[in-house]
Amino acid sequence: MKAKSKSIYTFLDIGTFKISCLMARMAPGVPPEIIGHSYVQSKGIQGGAIWDIEAAKLCVDNALRRAEKSAGRRITSVYVNVSSSQIKSEQIYQEIDIPGGRAITAEDVESLIHDMLRTHIPPNEEILHVIPVGYTVDQEKGRTDPRGMHGNTLGARIHVITIPETQTLNLLKVLDWCHVTIAGKVATPYASALAVLNEDEMDLGTTVIDFGAGTTSYAIMIGGGLMQLGLIPIGGNQITRALAQTFNTDLLNAEKEKIRNGAVIAAPRDEVERVILPVLGDDTGTNVQVRRADLIQTIEPIVDDILNQVGESLTEDATFSSVANRYVLTGGGSGFEGLVEKTGDILGGIARLGKIQKIKNLPNENESCRFNVCVGLLILAQMRMQNKVFNNYQEKPALGGWLGKVKEWLKQNL
Repeated sequence: MKAKSKSIYTFLDIGTFKISCLMARMAPGVPPEIIGHSYVQSKGIQGGAIWDIEAAKLCVDNALRRAEKSAGRRITSVYVNVSSSQIKSEQIYQEIDIPGGRAITAEDVESLIHDMLRTHIPPNEEILHVIPVGYTVDQEKGRTDPRGMHGNTLGARIHVITIPETQTLNLLKVLDWCHVTIAGKVATPYASALAVLNEDEMDLGTTVIDFGAGTTSYAIMIGGGLMQLGLIPIGGNQITRALAQTFNTDLLNAEKEKIRNGAVIAAPRDEVERVILPVLGDDTGTNVQVRRADLIQTIEPIVDDILNQVGESLTEDATFSSVANRYVLTGGGSGFEGLVEKTGDILGGIARLGKIQKIKNLPNENESCRFNVCVGLLILAQMRMQNKVFNNYQEKPALGGWLGKVKEWLKQNL
């Protein structure tokens, strides 16, 4: 039997603190194999968005060239994550009449989806994801494919994730300078969720919270699909700055001690344990001793604020959050001692730390969540390869215009 031909795919995570890159050899129905990777510190990125194009260019190019050297292959296109406080997550439902109650055709579905997107999505919004939720025939729910059914009305519910077109122009400039094109753009919370959830968790309902450096994002997965996502503009960098300001030390050492001794629930031993920090601007080597309990008292209210804001955002539309009250924590800021328990206390429900899904040759650094978003991008590329999800809707050029987009959507979802 002839072996399936494998292609090389590249996955790029542009974050506030780090830029990660994975290169994988992939084919439909075959486990992926990592052939190259890189990890560099970010510059020019704030809150997940590009603020300094020149600095971002150099960092992204450095990450890509290191990955190329690791794999011994050129990178020409990438799947890349998109982070923004302006990402919108919207459920859309609409119905059309079926004359005479005849059998529903593909053209009927096409006409309905075309009208939904034309009506609800402004022309200046870029569509990142269109995810089918279900169809109704004569308002009966649960249809995954309505074609051939007889009915007087056809309804469709889709989940659309959009972002202002201007939000990705800087990203396009950076990648163009690096001489790579975009194979697909993926919302960061969606990628994080795919990286750490198993099939049962995605089916039964789970909320993934990604504690990043510049932002904290969440994604609700139910029935195997993405139902809601959001982003809070507070992350680990705010904690680092608070520690540096409170204890008069530099940002580098504040970051190190945050990772080494950070926690969100103090224990009796923390009253006597000491953390040594160099004094900011003192060239004589003067240090200050700080109780670990004081360190925790600086960290805890910021984490409480993050979780409370996540909770408020979730309760704005409790349609799905009410059945997704199990929480999986991921991202560089998820390692604080006591965070699992605190998440359960503030949000209610059960929480656990996320573990990245196993992929052949994934570097050991994955244990520190350096490659979680890249792994999520890889998994979505696999799903797209197998036509299990419609992704990057606006980038399909085959037929042009709204009609071409609708035809492509139908092709992958019916």
